[in-house]
Amino acid sequence: MKIIKIILLLASMAFGLSAVAQDKPKGKDKIYTPEQLEMLKAQKASVKENREEFKSSLSNEQLAIMENKELSVRERREALRASFTNAQKTMMETNRSEIKALKDAFRATITEEQKQLIRERRSKMKKRMENIKDRKEQLKEHREDIKKRKKKKRD
Repeated sequence: MKIIKIILLLASMAFGLSAVAQDKPKGKDKIYTPEQLEMLKAQKASVKENREEFKSSLSNEQLAIMENKELSVRERREALRASFTNAQKTMMETNRSEIKALKDAFRATITEEQKQLIRERRSKMKKRMENIKDRKEQLKEHREDIKKRKKKKRD
């Protein structure tokens, strides 16, 4: 009877630990407070709304410039900017200043500890990207080696 109680106690502790482990926040949730996450959501929603509003103000000629695949991205951007009306230029400047204000308000809420966590996270991401690039390069070299070996076998 005592053994069953011990087993039940251990099982309930193990279950409790696994339930707590699942509640641990990941990514941004680990770094930011709920209020800061709400600020980020509001910022993202504002950007999306501004983008949609701006897109709806584009004329057919401007839309044609955006869809012209013969131009490079840079050429499209320059041609599009040259075609903006004063109202569109004002709208873009207003959108930029609004987003800048939201970003500044958000940055003011970040603590030094959060800044450190953000730096660490950015560093880890940078390392992951470098590892991915290295793996791609290794795979490319491996494929080239295989091609060379096949070519030697044929000769």
